[in-house]
Amino acid sequence: MARATSLTLCTALFLALVIGIPGRTMAQEPTSFVPDKAQCAKMLRFGKEAYSRGMYLDAKEYFRKAVQADPGSSVAWRYYDQAVIFALAEKVQKNAGLVLPDVSKRPVSGKTTPQAAPPPPAAGKSKGKDSGFKIIEDEGC
Repeated sequence: MARATSLTLCTALFLALVIGIPGRTMAQEPTSFVPDKAQCAKMLRFGKEAYSRGMYLDAKEYFRKAVQADPGSSVAWRYYDQAVIFALAEKVQKNAGLVLPDVSKRPVSGKTTPQAAPPPPAAGKSKGKDSGFKIIEDEGC
């Protein structure tokens, strides 16, 4: 009989813990986030200035801060997305090995390869004669 009482007591204690503790340890109510529109506008202004100067990595950071200040701002997201793309292009431009290691085809500044001049037109042919080339069907391009 004592064993059944202790088993019932342990079960009741276990159920009380299972039911009582999660109610107290549940997550707190979400706090309402208030967007900081002034901070967003300030970061957008700084980001636009950096962007217009071609400093895309700096502009990306300013736009990221603007998005953090006001996550609902579509303007901040648009500028941030664009700055991310241009910042990536800037990184690739600085280090071409990011895309194609050791295969850069761009000429080094100041050193250009001379291009051959096109051959002169043949002097013996007149425009009235048939050269043998005829367009049979036009594709409409």
